[in-house]
Amino acid sequence: MQYILLFILSCFFVGSSDSNHNHDCSTHNNVVPWSDDDMDRLEWSADHRLNWNDFLAEPPRRKNSNVAAITSSVIQYKYACENGYLNFDIKSIFLRDESWVRDNARTSDYLQHEQLHFDITEVFARKLRNRLSGEQFRCNEVYKFERIVNEQLAEWRKMQKRYDIETEFSLNYYQQDYWDEFVPRLLKIYEKHQRD
Repeated sequence: MQYILLFILSCFFVGSSDSNHNHDCSTHNNVVPWSDDDMDRLEWSADHRLNWNDFLAEPPRRKNSNVAAITSSVIQYKYACENGYLNFDIKSIFLRDESWVRDNARTSDYLQHEQLHFDITEVFARKLRNRLSGEQFRCNEVYKFERIVNEQLAEWRKMQKRYDIETEFSLNYYQQDYWDEFVPRLLKIYEKHQRD
């Protein structure tokens, strides 16, 4: 398969151990080579839940930062022209070398919060596969494919932000409990669109 495009969206989401909620959160686009065997990349799997050893990056040394942990996850897609039509693949990836946690934040509560960020990424990878499953795109219809992808990615970013706002970065236990039940239900709804 000859790849025409590789595009990555990378979002960072944070939690804080400080109750004043002065949080840093940044979003950027980043091109990361598609790889099935990179040790710094974890593809989402029901068999592997994140653990703090997966967070390999060093936290910044800023003393005034309230950021306790950063999870970097991406929805990665590629496509190629084969026999006149686009053939595509989509996966959700956790970037170990861009994710970090401060020593005082290595709690099970924070880890569950960060895991759900990755689970939300998987939900939207599945939703994107679902949305594209009934479509065929001729090789000259890349713009149609990209429009659908961009719509789903925009919804993914909105849900990631909504999750942090509603849970107050995991500090609102009532809302965190709601999301702890809600996200697995979404994964189940889109289970047949899990990547093989």
